[in-house]
Amino acid sequence: MASYHFSVKSKNKGYATGHYLYISRLMQYEGIRKTSNETIEHIEPGRCMPAFVKDPIDFWQAADTYERANAKAYMEYEIALPNEFTSEQRKTLIETFLDKHIVPQQYPHSYAIHNVKSRISGEDQPHCHLMFSLKADDGIERSAEQYFKRYNPQDPAKGGAKKIQLQDGHEDYSTFLIYIRKQWENHLNDALAQHCPTVTYTLDGQDITIKNQVSADSYEKYNEIHSTLYLPEPKLGVGQQNATAEYLAQIQKIREHNQQERELEERQKQLDQQHEYFYSAENNPFSSLEVMYYLNYLIKNATNKDKLKNDLNEIIKNQGPILKQEAWSIYEMNEKLEDSRRNSTPCFEFEVHSLPEYVLPIQNTPPKRTQSEPVQPKADDYDYGGPGF
Repeated sequence: MASYHFSVKSKNKGYATGHYLYISRLMQYEGIRKTSNETIEHIEPGRCMPAFVKDPIDFWQAADTYERANAKAYMEYEIALPNEFTSEQRKTLIETFLDKHIVPQQYPHSYAIHNVKSRISGEDQPHCHLMFSLKADDGIERSAEQYFKRYNPQDPAKGGAKKIQLQDGHEDYSTFLIYIRKQWENHLNDALAQHCPTVTYTLDGQDITIKNQVSADSYEKYNEIHSTLYLPEPKLGVGQQNATAEYLAQIQKIREHNQQERELEERQKQLDQQHEYFYSAENNPFSSLEVMYYLNYLIKNATNKDKLKNDLNEIIKNQGPILKQEAWSIYEMNEKLEDSRRNSTPCFEFEVHSLPEYVLPIQNTPPKRTQSEPVQPKADDYDYGGPGF
């Protein structure tokens, strides 16, 4: 099952050369290959480099030497890659991503794809280190020293290369981070759909086939949206400082829990697909599943009553023609929505009443009501048919 990791880092002058040597496994870092059972799948020494560069290390040494004090000498994307792919597919995955998000800006960059064995499971853990300078190459020939001088907008040839900030075109840097992480999510999911769309696990003697997709959302946000109970993994980190038996066992236990949660989530999705209708407390089908989900989200999360009133009025306005066409009592519907806004415990809820042909057993899940059982009002925490946003 593919996993998601995409971190963005930056370092000031003085660190670029050392990091280039590290990701390229050159000089003092050459021995890492022998001692860590590591495979170097690909090294791209330098792309989009300015004219003064004869060897990519020249550029990173120049950044350490001539970049302004306290300025960012380089940015880094650290990206987890799917071990289901071949090494060539992983290289293509990175290259096509860079062609969209690094090359168009002409950021000078170097990258390497490493593959190490997990200290817990022994599985391959391929990943990419991309380092790039925000000093974009504009094709003007400059010396190494001039390249890192301040940009001259009146006469670019007399100044240094222009620094194109990552947040340019976005509201702020935080907005860019959300954007670029989502871009990698979409890029990776497209590749997974092409090369490895599903994975199959065996649980209680039954094969569970799961869509092989990743999400940029944090565990907390994903759990809130999808009503799941995934747990974040502690960071093992580099070196051996955390590689104790107890720490590794804790990570392994969390991974096993998350794997079981993933399988149960897929089971629930299969069951949900068999549900035909949602019903109100009066056992009448509502017109749209989207309305159920949206109402559930609004009423459970709204803290501003005026905003909730506006949202509910918008629902009434948009759904009115549909409900009227389906011979609903618009007055009765309006009263229910008004009551849900006024009272802390709304007097209506949505229940699933159609049963699937075959129900898979799910641990620690109470049986669903059948249609013949009366619906009992709850005192608090109503569930309006959505996934528990």
